[in-house]
Amino acid sequence: MKRVVKKTLPSLVAVVVCLSFMGCNVVRVTLNTTLTPENVAFIVPGKTTLTEVITKLGTPDTLTDADSGVVATYRFLDLKYSRVNFGWLAKPWTPVDPDLIFSRTGLGVDEFQVFCNPDWIVVQQGFQRSLIRPPFHPYPF
Repeated sequence: MKRVVKKTLPSLVAVVVCLSFMGCNVVRVTLNTTLTPENVAFIVPGKTTLTEVITKLGTPDTLTDADSGVVATYRFLDLKYSRVNFGWLAKPWTPVDPDLIFSRTGLGVDEFQVFCNPDWIVVQQGFQRSLIRPPFHPYPF
């Protein structure tokens, strides 16, 4: 009897874990091209021109005039959504459709900024990441 339990218990646990993941869904949406440090590694402050940056990265979302030159800003939006419905596990055994949903949505606008002098040569560049994390509110509580 112990041998049967030892053989079937891992399989039973695996089935329960797999079934619980069937009630999960994760979605990620990105608007505009997400820029990474590898994408902007070609920029050398003091040598690279704004024309070269625009040729490689495309047109910036905004060009802002400043006292010391121009600021070109590239924005990209990152949306993450995840949801777990623990009520899905009880669906086969109940006449009603129970829902016990835990979900979270995170939305952040990240920026890459290029600072140029009046001669349109890049002086500085850097990322601005949205660091504010949304609070976790389990539903239906």
